Amino acid sequence: DQHLFSSIEISAVANLSKYSSQGLGNIAWAYAVANVAAPSLFSDLFINACLENENKFSVEDLRQLYQWQLWQEESKSNIALHPSLQEKCH
Repeated sequence: DQHLFSSIEISAVANLSKYSSQGLGNIAWAYAVANVAAPSLFSDLFINACLENENKFSVEDLRQLYQWQLWQEESKSNIALHPSLQEKCH
């Protein structure tokens, strides 16, 4: 898993601004479930992309982001969703 997700990370970072709200939720959820850290992907750029799509997330997307947020907290990461998005995830 680590090798696969590391190779995806490079492309994902380069194309982050092109992801839809569903794509953002999917990629966050996939890394959380695989338990693979990706600091270059899950950075301020990711958080900003999520904020730009804040009103486009479906209930399912928000559930995926919530799982990602819990994973970030569990791994004691310094990255977190914006409070307005965290509120929508509950």
